[in-house]
Amino acid sequence: MTDPLVSAIMPAYNGAKTLRAALDSVLAQSYARLEIVVVDDASTDDTSNILQSYGERIRHVRREKNSGVCAVARGEAMALGKGKYHAFIDQDDLWEPAKIERQVEFMESHPDTPLCHTYMRVIDGGGNPVEVRHEGRIPETGMCARELIQHCFITISAIMVKPDVWVEAKRAVGMEFANTDTETFLYILQRHPAGFGFIPDVLGSYRRWPQSMSRQNWKWGPEDVNALNRVFEGQYWKGLLEEREVRELIAEAYWKNAEHWRHAGYPDRSRYFARKGLRYRPSWLPLYGAWLKTILKGNQR
Repeated sequence: MTDPLVSAIMPAYNGAKTLRAALDSVLAQSYARLEIVVVDDASTDDTSNILQSYGERIRHVRREKNSGVCAVARGEAMALGKGKYHAFIDQDDLWEPAKIERQVEFMESHPDTPLCHTYMRVIDGGGNPVEVRHEGRIPETGMCARELIQHCFITISAIMVKPDVWVEAKRAVGMEFANTDTETFLYILQRHPAGFGFIPDVLGSYRRWPQSMSRQNWKWGPEDVNALNRVFEGQYWKGLLEEREVRELIAEAYWKNAEHWRHAGYPDRSRYFARKGLRYRPSWLPLYGAWLKTILKGNQR
């Protein structure tokens, strides 16, 4: 049988610093039937010239106006992709040579699975290894809705997915927010009881930048409670978990954030999360405890 075509999907925006390394890691794949599709989201640096330097080895188009959300450029690249499976890679991440080969083997042997992913190595801005992302905390192949609400452990550049599944989910969830991964994954799980596939090997690298959006805005972290609010309000948990369980999980995320900022010496931020978490569990004592500790210790920064 002929190996299925895979589309490597990349949104690009002002990625000149790392773009060539990312593209080279795709071109170095051991899997032969692979096309590369890039949408340049109106970059103002040397991104366009770098893409053109690859000639016919990649397909790329340029948007005239920046979308502001990488999911838009990724979606446009997917519309151009012709593969049976689409594999995502961001402009600052890397793949190991066997990644696509291993994932195609998995997807072909698990036809009911809509998506599979792998471990990713965390690297810093200079490409130096830091750790394995979420090592020991990613559930095995199968249903993983509870774990995803506890923490979104799937790295975008680790994903291989059936394109129609992803496109349907993104249309339903929408792309007006920067981070809609959790909602997208849960939407897919609602419709695919086989769950997600997981290959427990490090098959790529995720570059962590200190200036990332989630690190600049303290209301985003360390747990992305804004995404969890959208999960609850959009009922992306229905059919997967009971409402009581979801409320408990979201309240716990708010408590984790409250404790994180209390220990970091930001009592006002800690109280913000403790107060917001009470919406989900009005009588849960740990949230009141987090609030009270900031008052008693007076740990102003």
